[in-house]
Amino acid sequence: MKRTFGIIFSGVLLLLGALFQLLLAAGMAFCGVLLHKQIASGKLPGTTPASAQVLGWMPIFMYALCAVFIALAVWEILTAVGLFRVRRWARYSVLIIGGILAAFSLVSLLLTLVMLLAPLPGAAGMDASQAHNVHAMTRVVFGVIALFHAIRCTIGVFWLVYFNKKRVRDIFAGLPDQAPESPRPLLISILSVLILIGAVSCLLLVFTPFPGAFFGMILHGWGKTAFCLIYAALAAAAGIGLWQLKEWARLLTMAMQALGLIQYVVFLARPSLYLRYSEEIYRSMNLTQPQPQALSETVTYGVSFGISILLVIAVFVVLHYYRGAFVPPSEPPQIESTVL
Repeated sequence: MKRTFGIIFSGVLLLLGALFQLLLAAGMAFCGVLLHKQIASGKLPGTTPASAQVLGWMPIFMYALCAVFIALAVWEILTAVGLFRVRRWARYSVLIIGGILAAFSLVSLLLTLVMLLAPLPGAAGMDASQAHNVHAMTRVVFGVIALFHAIRCTIGVFWLVYFNKKRVRDIFAGLPDQAPESPRPLLISILSVLILIGAVSCLLLVFTPFPGAFFGMILHGWGKTAFCLIYAALAAAAGIGLWQLKEWARLLTMAMQALGLIQYVVFLARPSLYLRYSEEIYRSMNLTQPQPQALSETVTYGVSFGISILLVIAVFVVLHYYRGAFVPPSEPPQIESTVL
């Protein structure tokens, strides 16, 4: 079946959105359980009997939001699977999602821009020397939120336009396409799109105040910019090459994943390196790093890096399993005809 880049790209974005919704659902469920235990034990500080009665509904509200996020994630996952399988109903589903996403993101973007441009009031008792830093960081936060809503709005508009094109409608209607069928496996297509998204994300990191990190080295200024540009260029080349089934792109992707795997192992073996990087992030935001418990901190770092290592191994497995797709087809031998 014919899958264009736009179809694969949209399916990958839906899967990433579903993952984000599931993370939100897990966060809401955790906060709901924690708040319920505090209310039940009476250890919630600063509460009166009237406020405690109102707060008693908060866990139920959080559980309801958790259910909503899970339902949205299931909708996005089903739509993504339908897009990968080129089902007609999936085109209508992504059009509905695109319309809702564009409308809500546009309203959120306008509200964020109003808050960004409005003068910020000074907090009572704030040190005058810290007021400028607090206001500057607040505007950076609002700017990042506005960029996030702008990207979501752009994606929604893209879906509304792209999936209404005649060629795309014909693909989902099952009409024959004059373009030849691609021998590229679906997982290779998804991996190519993910790498290209990673390249764009790396470029966006150049414009953030956060430092970079590479094998324990903290990168600032031009060092961080050069690192992000080089990595983005390599990732873009690898993503485009994978889409075109180039063997050099498969080897380049495996080499980049190997570097990432080594870095994850280094951070996992020496947590102090990542703690130092975390301190640099808080320092760049002019914030004081909180001091979590050592056990929870170790578990969080271990789980996050462990999942990252498993993902890298999965990429290696996919690239090795489909290595035959990167071998160009051999041309049949030509038989010279003799003229008698």
